[in-house]
Amino acid sequence: MAPLVAFLLSLNLLELIHRAGGVTIISPDKDVEVKEFETATLPCDYVLERESHARLEWKRIAGEHISFVYFDGQIVEKYRERATMLGPSIVLEKVTRADTATYRCEVTAKQDNKIFAEISFKLVVLVPPATPTCKVPSSAMSGSTVELVCKESEGSPPSVYTWYKDNVVLTDVSAKDSTANNVSYTLNRSAGTLRFNPVRKSNSGTYYCDANNKVGRSERCSVKFMQINDLDVTAIVIAVVIITLVLLLFGLGLCYACRRGYLGKRRSAKSNAATRTNTPPAAEDFKHTKSFVI
Repeated sequence: MAPLVAFLLSLNLLELIHRAGGVTIISPDKDVEVKEFETATLPCDYVLERESHARLEWKRIAGEHISFVYFDGQIVEKYRERATMLGPSIVLEKVTRADTATYRCEVTAKQDNKIFAEISFKLVVLVPPATPTCKVPSSAMSGSTVELVCKESEGSPPSVYTWYKDNVVLTDVSAKDSTANNVSYTLNRSAGTLRFNPVRKSNSGTYYCDANNKVGRSERCSVKFMQINDLDVTAIVIAVVIITLVLLLFGLGLCYACRRGYLGKRRSAKSNAATRTNTPPAAEDFKHTKSFVI
């Protein structure tokens, strides 16, 4: 009974298409997802108003770049070794992440009332995430802002990230909830950032992250320890007092030396020594003795 109902529905669909007139694509425009190195089929079934030959083209769209995959009755050279036509549909073998793009099927039937139809598919090649790199500072001062970053670039679709502290998963906390619950961090799973604002001494510990998408979960990054040090106000005050006393004693000593005239005498002694050095020697009388050789 069910096959008969499906057949009748198909006849009704074809009749409606015929009444509407013109070329019509009947394949569903759903995105196609396939794992890397497997086979992807992009369907483009269509019906015509009249029995005539239709022109079929397949195009690949990546951003603003558009290129042909099937044109003028044949697969272009770039895809010839791993693409085949299955009627109007195209089959791509051994797909890689570079094949992720939008593919558009265009059908032109010049004898139909509506001569053009098209359908687009987004091909997503699924790739598991690689082991991410994590940037964790080794130390920081309490009260400052600290951001930890987890990142990898292999996963398709893009990965989301999970952070761990001391082997415990850190849950998502929005900025509003973090204030209400007295939590000092915000976590962005899409960007892979863990931000402490402000960071506290209790945030000291071991941190690592991993990445995951619908294909799988990565290995974790290397574990790193972050030490948060409190600001020692007492030590800073003592250091400031000591420096102030040293400067004060130096100033008092300088004033005392000036008042006692030590600095003035030293300058006078240097001036006299310079004068003596620059005075030319006095002229001397020389006596000439004549020697006679007998």
